[in-house]
Amino acid sequence: MASHLSHLLVGTTALLVYYNSLFCGFVFDDVSAIKDNKDLRPHTPLKNLIYNDFWGTPMQKEQSHKSYRPLCVLTFRWNYMVHQLDPLGYHLVNMILHGVVCLMYLR
Repeated sequence: MASHLSHLLVGTTALLVYYNSLFCGFVFDDVSAIKDNKDLRPHTPLKNLIYNDFWGTPMQKEQSHKSYRPLCVLTFRWNYMVHQLDPLGYHLVNMILHGVVCLMYLR
């Protein structure tokens, strides 16, 4: 019983602390990582996620920040397929993933 209560408490807290972000827009590097990143668009080959950095710049280019996060960009791409550029969907998915990670850490 105590285990269920702690899971409920951690899961609820993890979601509540970011609830106010649901209705906010994109901020800071979201413009580069989401709005301007062509790797999120369905017409861009999926293999670009392997060769490009977080912002969609090829890793071999000097301009690349060398920040390699293909799984994160893939989740952004899935978000784009469903929500286009509506920040609500991106924030909701991030909240859910945060809650899942918190519950996994508790375990």
